[in-house]
Amino acid sequence: MSEHNDSMKNQRLAEYFILSMIIAIGTPVCLLWGFQNGERMGAKAFLSNGQNSSVISSKTSMEMFLSSTHNIEEGKELFQKNCTACHGEQADGKGPAATALTPPPRDFMNPDAKWTRSREPQDVFKTISEGSPGTAMPSFSASLAVKERWALTHYLGTLPGMKGQFKPVDEATARNLAGETP
Repeated sequence: MSEHNDSMKNQRLAEYFILSMIIAIGTPVCLLWGFQNGERMGAKAFLSNGQNSSVISSKTSMEMFLSSTHNIEEGKELFQKNCTACHGEQADGKGPAATALTPPPRDFMNPDAKWTRSREPQDVFKTISEGSPGTAMPSFSASLAVKERWALTHYLGTLPGMKGQFKPVDEATARNLAGETP
């Protein structure tokens, strides 16, 4: 009988061990898989604020890449709504939150300011979309549509700290960005 009890205890210990290993290994794997899947789903849901990328016509795509009075005005409104806390109403890097940030926010009025990326439209768009590592600049890809981020890029290109160094996207580049072949 004692031998039977020992056998049952060993079997139960083996079952507990196997169960604990499944939990120990399975939980992180499931979380990682779920996170990656969720991240993909989130990116798809937030692309263009819920618009599926295939829904955006090539005419709309071309228009969003090219600077226009409409895009610049929309970008200015978006800047006032989303960027002034850090960059200030005058885009001089002196917003209410600026004093607490290290390094300080970009001063778009200063043409001599040093930049980590270039002042080319694609790099400005990338910074708005992905944020700037090592700074308080967040990613706006989840909160602003692609079109809105391009409008913000066009507005920033009109500011004194960018003029002469910001070359608006030309039609050939816009076609390339829109995925069109020449």
